[in-house]
Parts: sequence; structure tokens; C-alpha cells
Amino acid sequence: MTDLTNLPADMTAEQFFDDILYDILGDVDIPDNLGHERMQFNVTGDDGGSYHIGMEFDDEEDDDVLTIEEGQTDSPPVAVTVSLEDFQHMLAGDLRDRFLDELGDAFLNPKLLKHAFLPDSVVQKIKSLSGNLQIRIEDKESGDVYVATGTLGGDAPNIDSPTCTVIIDVATMLEIAQRKADPQQLFMQGRIRIDGDMSIVLQLMGLLNG
Repeated sequence: MTDLTNLPADMTAEQFFDDILYDILGDVDIPDNLGHERMQFNVTGDDGGSYHIGMEFDDEEDDDVLTIEEGQTDSPPVAVTVSLEDFQHMLAGDLRDRFLDELGDAFLNPKLLKHAFLPDSVVQKIKSLSGNLQIRIEDKESGDVYVATGTLGGDAPNIDSPTCTVIIDVATMLEIAQRKADPQQLFMQGRIRIDGDMSIVLQLMGLLNG
């Protein structure tokens, strides 16, 4: 089994999606209420790449199986765009280590990934949304900023002028992860900032928490 606490800091997108992710997902109990929509990942920069993940019917297995394929899929409900450098920091570098130090390796348990697989009924509602939601994670200790952009409803990714940007620092994220603080209260306190059309955040939260 892949040791998520010791992924190679210089891993390429190809290494992660072709080798590491398949091994990780082998330990995940995939729900059986999934549809056939596929999630797109775009890792930009040298040694980046585009991959999409989802369920497909396998004639030999006579059942749906999870597949990871290179390239672009048509009109994904969600597409995530991130630079290779930030991708590496999030999964195998400084940002991962901050969470590991505070939360321990329990938060890296592959079995927790089952919660990332949403029922098809929810995915179809997300597909009806539109826009680009960018997350900017600020590390005030190092001065680094990590950025990931989620594109909803099959729109073209727009990382330069997203519909909405959520800005949050690492310490605040850790408080949320440890359930020490409520995100709504943190927003009212100004520790979570939202620039642009915040309706996309409210709609998405309503679907995920409904």
C-alpha cells in the first residue's frame, strides 16, 4: 500500500495518476450509488498533465469499475486546475506536512476518500451550476500561497479571472479540520474572505450539505 506520508516531493502528474492514485484507491470502499460523470484534473506546467476519473461499465467484470484516463473528458461537472508545484506541495510537500504535524497521519487514511465520491443525484445538481471557484490557501509562516481552481458545470477553466475566490490561511483551515471553529463564524470574523460572486459558494455548500 502506498505510504501517503512519504510520497515523492518531485512526483510528476503522470506518476501520481498512473501509479500512485490507482494504488491508493485500491483501499477505498467505492460507494455503489455513483453515476458515469467524470471528474477532470488539470495539472499545469512542466511534467503536468490532464486526467479524468469516474465509473465505466466493464463488459468483462459485468459491472461498473473506477477508471483513470489521460486527457480531457466532455463537460465534466467538476474540473480542478492546479499548478504542478502547488499540487506537489499539497500532496507531498510543505502544505501536507503542516497538516500532518497538527492532525497526525489519520487524516491521510485512504479510506476517507470514499467521502469524495458523491451520489449521482448530487453530481447532477452540481452539473447545473456554472463558474470558476478558486481557493487560495495562505501560509503566513512561510509566505507561500497555494492555489486551486474548481470549474463547475462543464465551463472552460478560468484561473486568471475566476467567478469567485475564497482566501483562507493554513491556521484557519487546521481549526476547521480539528472542528475547533465554525466556517460561518470564521467568515464573519474576516478569517475567511470571499471575493467576487459568492452565490456560487452558497449554492455549492447547499448541495454538499443538503
